Amino acid sequence: MSILHVSEEGWIISHLQYLNEIYKKVQNENEFCALGFNKMIFEINSQYLRQNQIAQTVQESQDSTTMLNNRKKRKRSQRLPQKDLEEVDRVKQAFGAMMSAARDKDLFCRNNSFDNNEVARLASMKFYQDTYSVKDENLYGSNDTNDAIISKAHDKKYVFPRKCTFYCYDVRDMEKKIELGNQYDFILLDPPWWNKSIRRKKMKCAEASYKMMYNEELVKIPIRKLLHSNGIVAVWCTNSSNHLNSIFNEIFPSWGITYRAKWYWLKVTQAGDTICNFNSAPGKQPYELLILGSALENDKVNIPDGRLMISIPSAVHSHKPPLTEIIKEYLPDDPKCLEIFARYLLPGWTSWGLEILKFQHLSLYEILDECKKDESDADDIKSENESKEQP
Repeated sequence: MSILHVSEEGWIISHLQYLNEIYKKVQNENEFCALGFNKMIFEINSQYLRQNQIAQTVQESQDSTTMLNNRKKRKRSQRLPQKDLEEVDRVKQAFGAMMSAARDKDLFCRNNSFDNNEVARLASMKFYQDTYSVKDENLYGSNDTNDAIISKAHDKKYVFPRKCTFYCYDVRDMEKKIELGNQYDFILLDPPWWNKSIRRKKMKCAEASYKMMYNEELVKIPIRKLLHSNGIVAVWCTNSSNHLNSIFNEIFPSWGITYRAKWYWLKVTQAGDTICNFNSAPGKQPYELLILGSALENDKVNIPDGRLMISIPSAVHSHKPPLTEIIKEYLPDDPKCLEIFARYLLPGWTSWGLEILKFQHLSLYEILDECKKDESDADDIKSENESKEQP
């Protein structure tokens, strides 16, 4: 289970624990083993600082609540609109209530290590370098077995969770490659929103960048043709008012989707502190948004608004926490789920994206133990390249 705590405000979850759980039993040729994900990527021990802030912070205090007092100065007149300030305050209050209960359960440690997450930064840098040259586009496949499997694709070893299907294609090719039969109960999207930060990162470090899309391209994704009449759609979004307005006024209406709720992913350190301070001025917040909607005719859906999802984030950009256990209470039994712009594979899900195998690369996992031999064939991954007939 990835859910560590549940309350009326939301959930506290462990991304690392979830990854380790789904790979407790993995078939590797004719043997079984357990895999553990590289935990260094989740070694977030302090708030993130720019290099010119580190020396100042060490001299000032070991108290993490003051770590960002010397961040870039903003004019006092630059404040969020009153409605946004009230929203930030609601999130802050709900977060405080949840963390009070979490600390009573000892779900977070207290540490005095303030190295600006050096271990996680180095691990993520190695990840970017190791996977930058991995190009698995024009590939599709599935693991139809009830166990996770280690297998090869394009001469590289990957681990595939049980009952998964994947398409490594550009989203613009979706109507050509996938059945549009209104079959999915839940569709999750993590769009590569166009933003200046990633554009700057692309110029400085190509390994850490990704292809971005304009909002007008996102409206063309055939969501309504993929979604069941009683289905739910969820979209990860930054705190950009432009992107939010686009979802509410353009993207959802074009997809035939009605807005239902807004959830908040709170990112925290191993000590349970937010990775940056809550801001009353325009700028970075310690959370990202999940916007949920449903098909227009689905009036029976009852998704609570304002829920929080708290977790220690991955140091790798856009490595979102799993929603499998959170969302299942709003879905039918044995739901059909699709993730678009996926960054990793999920058991029982269909995943679509240009980078869906990067986090499946075996170099990110440690073999924890060997289990008994099995005579069945482990080569049950069906994968084909672009030149062959589609499934």
